[in-house]
Amino acid sequence: MVYFDWDDWLYVASIAISAMNIYVSFDITRISKGAPRGWSIIICAFFLSMAYRSVQFYLDLITPGSLLDQFEAGLSILVSLLLLVGLTLLDKSFRRRLSVEPLAK
Repeated sequence: MVYFDWDDWLYVASIAISAMNIYVSFDITRISKGAPRGWSIIICAFFLSMAYRSVQFYLDLITPGSLLDQFEAGLSILVSLLLLVGLTLLDKSFRRRLSVEPLAK
């Protein structure tokens, strides 16, 4: 039996935003033609965070009582959105630098 409520929708959104964070991080790595070791560790942290949320979501679905609360889910979405905005700004910055760089030569 599956138990699905409002908190679970928040976690689905959080997992989706985390997946977008990973995608944008890999895009920045592609644009910058490689990544320093620190950036690879950050991408790994994004992946582990998404995996943790996924396991927590799965466990909440199969138990009758809700293990998740709305505050935790809301905070998780807020952090994920802030990271996504920051990564998107970094992505635009890298793209702008790459488009300006050939003109400077």
